[in-house]
Amino acid sequence: WWDNPTLDLQPALRRDRNIVMEIPDPTGLLGIARFNHLHPPFDKPAIRRALLGAVDQAAFMTAVIGADRSLWRDDVGIFPPGTPFANDEGLGVLDGARDDARVKREIIEAGYSGEKVVLLAATDFPTLAALATVGAEMLRRVGMEVEVVSGPWAELVQRRARRTPPDQGGWSMFFSTWSGVDMLVPGGNQALRGTGERAWFGWPTMPRMEELRMKWFDALDLAAQQAVARDMQAEAMRQAPYLPLGQYFQATAYRRGISGMLKGLPLFWNIHRA
Repeated sequence: WWDNPTLDLQPALRRDRNIVMEIPDPTGLLGIARFNHLHPPFDKPAIRRALLGAVDQAAFMTAVIGADRSLWRDDVGIFPPGTPFANDEGLGVLDGARDDARVKREIIEAGYSGEKVVLLAATDFPTLAALATVGAEMLRRVGMEVEVVSGPWAELVQRRARRTPPDQGGWSMFFSTWSGVDMLVPGGNQALRGTGERAWFGWPTMPRMEELRMKWFDALDLAAQQAVARDMQAEAMRQAPYLPLGQYFQATAYRRGISGMLKGLPLFWNIHRA
């Protein structure tokens, strides 16, 4: 069983009659570009918000998983499409053709003054490498000065933990993917936490988001929870704690004759070999 076969080998695996290829997790994976909220230029919400207009989710997902649209979705917000809290609130900014000239004007008006964006790019995860490549190109198209720091993920996470300014060993942006299960509900979505230095890497301070999170916990039924989720997505589009880059589906491959494969996240039990 190969849990996560690389994209380039999937066609050959699909042609082999002795191998089963399937997508076990219908919630997929969601790509994000995470900002460092502590230091310029992404300490300014208006700059982060303006960059939503530069995001081409189709380009990011094509780089990750290929041109087959059955393997990815664009027009994706904060929650996985097709799940109870997914909604279209505030997603108009992601629709239509990208206008890089307009975004360039908006980030200058918002206070961007040429600060270098230190972008962390993992070299040993093809998915993250693809996101970083497209992301760096996107930032350069809208006039940002970009320095790409490439390296193994184990090294980059050490730098990611630093809160020093980007030009003193810190960082400005990194790319990650989350299982749809991780982002399924407002209460457990770590990328939406706005508790400052106690938040997930990037450390956004978003009091309104935290208020909405507690309101979601207090909601008495699904309809009330969904209304709060819409408000949370609207707030996420205003504060832009990260850029949503789309959703893709990762196939798994295993030899025919193996039974008991469980759906969802990879679970290494209940497996039987004929």
